[in-house]
Amino acid sequence: MCNWIKEMPQEPGIARRGSVFSREVRAPLSNRFGRAAARSRIDHLPAHRAARDYLRIFPIVRGFSPTLLEQEVIMKAENESLLSRATSLGSLGAAARQQGEEVAAAAHFREAFGLALDAANQATDGGSHRARLDTLRAAARFALDCGEVTDARRLMNEAFSVEASTKFADEWTQLRDVAAWPDTWLIAAVRRDPPDVQALDALANRYWKTLFGRCQLLTLNHQKAGDLAQEAWCRVLRARHALKPGGNFPAYLTTIATNLWRDWYRSAQRAGDMADHRLESLDAAHPNEDGESVALLDRIPDLKALSPEDQTLLALDIDKALEQLTPQRREVLVARFINGESCAEIGQRYGRTEQSISGWVRQALKEVKLHLEAAGRGAAMKA
Repeated sequence: MCNWIKEMPQEPGIARRGSVFSREVRAPLSNRFGRAAARSRIDHLPAHRAARDYLRIFPIVRGFSPTLLEQEVIMKAENESLLSRATSLGSLGAAARQQGEEVAAAAHFREAFGLALDAANQATDGGSHRARLDTLRAAARFALDCGEVTDARRLMNEAFSVEASTKFADEWTQLRDVAAWPDTWLIAAVRRDPPDVQALDALANRYWKTLFGRCQLLTLNHQKAGDLAQEAWCRVLRARHALKPGGNFPAYLTTIATNLWRDWYRSAQRAGDMADHRLESLDAAHPNEDGESVALLDRIPDLKALSPEDQTLLALDIDKALEQLTPQRREVLVARFINGESCAEIGQRYGRTEQSISGWVRQALKEVKLHLEAAGRGAAMKA
């Protein structure tokens, strides 16, 4: 007889193999696995009499083992727990960075990076591709938060090896394109030793125009503006470890350039009362549309929307030229040519027509030009 199975499985999904004594096909009628059951089904399995048929279906039975499914569920839960803890730490790091507590922020981000890296390694051992990509992206972002650019790029390359489509996916584009990084990531990368070259180039390209425009307004000379901007940028790099990723980097850069220009100006041949007067006029406060006192220097971030002729007018001794105007005309001129507002937008704020504001602008420019010509500076700037 063929008694390769003695009894029905006691648990779903588990088959028990008996011993095979012979290949005799005769069997008593009481044997449910005999001839009468040869073409019937037992649960989800056909009833076979030959041992070789059992060996063929045995791996299929084992493939549905509850033990393997349970291990996968446990691994997924642990992975989600690690990512959840990492996300919480990342939120704490972002809050600390916003409050200027960079030491605490860096500690939170590094711990979050470690947890996300553990989750990525665990997903590599047996998780799905999607879970692995999610953990790799989270780990890469935390690495950039704490300035670990090398580790971030390694994780990006690992994600690309798992799924080539990540090279073009939107959620991975920002991670790969350094020019698209926020200031926090760029500054965190620049603070490292040595600083990341690509991050440094991206930061310079983003703010060089604004810095040069401010320096040109301060020095009234294209060549001197380039020298001042270069020196200001070098000062920032030398003190890069003190940079705060959560701070206002453009304002910090402008402050460095302004303070440096003041030092240069005080040591120039025109030092003395004239220098004091220049500094006083640049720092002089005047009211804005909300009635608050704002320094004129802070109202001029860079040269925008100016024709070459107007650039010449405003690039000359701007503090003396503007101080000759009434506060209202000075504010209109700044709003029109520095802030880039249209005459219509300025008119809405003052309750005047666009034609009236245009007249104010023309009159203000005329007064500035007359002052510059009287000072004999126009010809020198053209040369």
